[in-house]
Amino acid sequence: MIEVELKFAITPDSRARLERNLRTCARCLHNSDVYYDTPSFDLLGQAVFVRVRNQQRLEFKFNEQAAPAHLFCTERTFSLAAGPEQIAEMNKLFAEFLPRWQAADTIDGGLDKNSLIELARIENQRAEYHYENMVVCVDHVEGLGDFLEIETQCEEESETPQAIERIQAFAAGLEARQVHIGYVELWLQKYHPLAYRQGKYQEEYFSIAYPLEQGLD
Repeated sequence: MIEVELKFAITPDSRARLERNLRTCARCLHNSDVYYDTPSFDLLGQAVFVRVRNQQRLEFKFNEQAAPAHLFCTERTFSLAAGPEQIAEMNKLFAEFLPRWQAADTIDGGLDKNSLIELARIENQRAEYHYENMVVCVDHVEGLGDFLEIETQCEEESETPQAIERIQAFAAGLEARQVHIGYVELWLQKYHPLAYRQGKYQEEYFSIAYPLEQGLD
């Protein structure tokens, strides 16, 4: 399954209008994401993102075709309480991107044994809506501000252009600016520029048009 996701920076006013239009919220949740990498940012340089979400699961995101645009990715998810079969799959996946990866018996053990360090910690208050075949998330990201994230899924890569068009059509007319990098890159851009410059996906400092959280009050 291919996940297609577009992100937009929004103002507090446009967020309020959007939430009124979407009406019924499917759920509200808080996501706490801790991203990991090697001290030399080997994963970031390959546009591979490894995070532990809500202290429950390891999420491994990457683009198999190494596409230049940050529009879709392949995602693998592993419970932190995964059994031997999933652990073996996790070790194999890491070894594809980190040739010196040392296999471990647990996910926490793998991170520790291979000296992966915390790259970023991102706290996100999310209101999630369902609209047609899309998941529409209105996010407040601590230290960054308000965003709209729209996601849909495709069976094949050939379907991604149509999926992108559907998302952009939904977002058309909103007081929003598309952001071409993810929350982790935005966080690194502001708080860890040395790491940010090692990443594959970058864009100009978006706060010129949409102030970061510290400038919204």
